[in-house]
Amino acid sequence: MSAESGLADPPAARTHRDPRSLFLIAKSENKNQVHYGVHLDEACNVVGASPLYGYWRMLENKGEIEPILSREVRAYGVDPVQRIEKNGDATTIYARMNAIPDRQLRVTVARTEGRCEARASMSIAGADAHLSLIYIRLSWPFGVDYILLRGSRALDGRSVEEKI
Repeated sequence: MSAESGLADPPAARTHRDPRSLFLIAKSENKNQVHYGVHLDEACNVVGASPLYGYWRMLENKGEIEPILSREVRAYGVDPVQRIEKNGDATTIYARMNAIPDRQLRVTVARTEGRCEARASMSIAGADAHLSLIYIRLSWPFGVDYILLRGSRALDGRSVEEKI
């Protein structure tokens, strides 16, 4: 199934094992955000062939969680074709965001101090970086003025951002 098929991401029923938001998308239009997570089992193993998922945090409606709608997949969805590699105690998921398909997203999952930890990374301003925020400045009436990627460099933890 292709991300262009128009199908919405599956409902974001988080379990207690799924790490909190890996990163989020904020936009200029309102306070609502799209958060991204990864489905895990009790042993901290990824679940399914497409474990990365997105969901809305409706901050303008008491923070309720809602799924990404089919008409929103092109902008906020994750390509369902995700490559999963296990290396010792860590698992890395390679995926692409539909809105920025030229950037590879990597999510590394490992058990740390008895709990599952996950971290999203991608290239930001030419550096390998831990991704924390994607900000979308929308243009009126429809379209995108720019996308801002923000995170911290994996090498030294310094803040890094890039406008695309």
